[in-house]
Formats: sequence, C-alpha cells, structure tokens
Amino acid sequence: MRSSMRQALVLGSLLFSFSLTLGQPKVSVDRTNVDLGVIYNGAIKKARIVVKNSGKDTLKILGVYTSCGCTTIRQPKTSLTAGESDAIEVEFNSTGYRGQLTKHITVQTNDPTSPQVYIALVTDVIDELEPVSRSSVLWLGAIPLGKVVEQPVTFKNVSGKPMTLRGFKSSSEQVVARLEQRSVLPADTIRIYVKVTPKKMDYSSEQILLETDSNKQSQVPIRITFIGVRPE
Repeated sequence: MRSSMRQALVLGSLLFSFSLTLGQPKVSVDRTNVDLGVIYNGAIKKARIVVKNSGKDTLKILGVYTSCGCTTIRQPKTSLTAGESDAIEVEFNSTGYRGQLTKHITVQTNDPTSPQVYIALVTDVIDELEPVSRSSVLWLGAIPLGKVVEQPVTFKNVSGKPMTLRGFKSSSEQVVARLEQRSVLPADTIRIYVKVTPKKMDYSSEQILLETDSNKQSQVPIRITFIGVRPE
C-alpha cells in the first residue's frame, strides 16, 4: 500500500514538474555559430541571428551583450510571446584585426532552463597591403600640444598584383599621411609617413584610411593613438 502511494506521489510530482515546464518560456536561436568567412582588414561584415520563443509563456530578453567593442548589435524586442521571433542584427568591424578570430554574443533571458545563450562569431581577417610590423595600430606616446611628430609605417604588397594608393582619409585634423610613393609591385614594400599634431590634451585614438585601387581592399586602416600633453 505504502509502495503504491509512494509511486503515485512520485508520478504526480513528475507530472506537475512536466506541466510547469510546458508553461515556461523557452529561448532558441537559429544558429549558435556564425561564420563570417574571409574579411579584408577594414571591412564591416553584417549577420542576422533569429531569436524565438519556443515555449508557452512570455520570453523576456534581458539583454544581448558582445565580447568586444568591434561588434555592435541591434537589440531585439524585450519580450516575445509564445511562438514569436525577432532578429539580432550584428555588425563586425575588422579594422585593426588580423588572422583567425572568434568573438562572442551572449543573449540573456528569463528562460529558467537556459538563461544564457552563447553565440560565436568566427572570421579570418586578411590584408592585401600588410603592415611589416604585423600591427595596424601606431602608439606614439605622450606628445606636447602643437608639436609635430612624424612616424613611418611600412606595408608589404601580398596581393599578388600591382597596387596603387589613390590618397587617404583622416578621422581628424590631428593626423595626416604623407605619400611619397603611390605604386607598389607584388611582394614589394611601400612606406607611408604618418604626421601627428596634437590639438587637445588627453588620450586620442585616430584613424587614417589609405585608399587603394583594389576592389577587394579599397581602404587600408592605420590606427594612431597618442596622448596630448601640456608643453613644458
């Protein structure tokens, strides 16, 4: 008798737990691994991830977070009814990166069984004009306001074809580029001179985009960082 009662209680508990599970929200995404493929340094790649409420109760999306400032997102709706879906729009900025990379997106919800869903973004960032130093970031340290500092940066043409520099764009009047040479043959190098004149005190992160005649990597980024200080 006691054994039958115990079995009945266990069965009732399981049925109750099962009914609770059926009435809960459940998060699902259409993919947890997003392959962005091969990207040329400086390019922006977009992707779309669909989030769905596969449960019976309202799914609340508490936040979507990225592991890096290079990845920006459009937040989906904050709540999804049963069966409803929405999309997370993703943009990855490859500027300054090189080689095989993995970045992460975390979706946090009120799903009691899976409160966090992790999504991996994988890509391979390559160059046609590759910095000989293997870094696209130029750190110039502390520079007095108004002082002009010029630093050479050397690139190697790894595209397998001749390339020509058409000019450059700068993010600020604090930084400009001097191009003494415009054309570079395959496997040859070209030197660019970056000139910095700090106009404000504080840390600065500026960018120069070298414009090329290539339809694969039309812009080659150089990130320039420095601190403007008061002249002695």
